[in-house]
Amino acid sequence: MKRLLAAVVLAGSLFAVTGAEAKAPPNGFQLCGASACVAITTDAELVAINLFYGDARLVAPPSAEPSDFYLLRWQYPDEAPGSAYFIDASGVVRLGRGAPGPFSAGGYWLQPNAPTLAALRRLSGGLEPVHAPAPLRVTVGGRPAHDPASYSRLWQVGAAAIPVHPGGWIRVRITTVTPTPWSDASTDVEVARRGGWLARDGTFFRVPARFAARIRARKSLR
Repeated sequence: MKRLLAAVVLAGSLFAVTGAEAKAPPNGFQLCGASACVAITTDAELVAINLFYGDARLVAPPSAEPSDFYLLRWQYPDEAPGSAYFIDASGVVRLGRGAPGPFSAGGYWLQPNAPTLAALRRLSGGLEPVHAPAPLRVTVGGRPAHDPASYSRLWQVGAAAIPVHPGGWIRVRITTVTPTPWSDASTDVEVARRGGWLARDGTFFRVPARFAARIRARKSLR
């Protein structure tokens, strides 16, 4: 599913999520920073409809260094708690697992519409953001990589492109002290078995062949 959506992104058809029946805003809807949360009340319907059922657009993960973020939390009746991340610097939201609507598996990056983005920025104004921690442990094909902190570069290098003859993929797992948009349970990062290709949350990226080779060899990326 993610790979299919990635192809849509790369083709330039960033689509609106439509056709789903909108639900009421969830219970306990909050935006949280490093040490405090604010309830999403007045803007709850706006945010929920846009991110879960409205016209937030599916986008490729930004090719940028992991940065400060805020955590969205909610709870629908008879469903597991859900969460997402708001990355203000990039103006995007990454859905974790437990979202209602078509992206329940998590790992999808969305560009909110202008009113929703403005509401999230207004709500986050008094909160200290969560600072993205460096990776503590990274495995490539199940084997530990050297200098795991350097693997934050996995998210910084490359341009979205359709891969050519990748020869299969090797899973890269990233562990941080707390979950982040770049390291939670729904994060999906893979390096091609040959050539210069990465897949990040279902979107393919062209990267320098030597960079991909260092990942396959589990070497430092500094």
